[in-house]
Amino acid sequence: MSDESVAVVRRAVQALQESARCGELTASLRELCDPDIHIDGSRRVFNPDVYDGHAGMARLVREMHDAWEEFSHSTERVVDLGDRVLSIQTIAGRGRASGVDVGARSGLIWTVRDGRVTRVEVFGDADEAIRAAGLSSGPS
Repeated sequence: MSDESVAVVRRAVQALQESARCGELTASLRELCDPDIHIDGSRRVFNPDVYDGHAGMARLVREMHDAWEEFSHSTERVVDLGDRVLSIQTIAGRGRASGVDVGARSGLIWTVRDGRVTRVEVFGDADEAIRAAGLSSGPS
């Protein structure tokens, strides 16, 4: 793993936000992700699910767009794990249907091969992601 994989993850996070805003899988996100990408969101509190391939990503993007009237994302930490990348983020949003404001700190473990994201594990809790990555969470 290298700085290149960390850069791919940072670009993918930005592209995912852009895709979610417009409700469609953008060309930039499609190019950053392997056609057989596997996104395991089964640990999420809201809408736990698994998404496979570009079709699955397109479904995830639509779901994000449909769920959030407003959505923001701030990356707190990105860690090169050797064969994977850990990202810790804070998300905030207002539900489109409920109008309720929510916020959470979460974590993702990304696998990048040949410059493309092949797998994403989504954790509803940042400390859970940190532990899954084999790191100490330390102070939050």
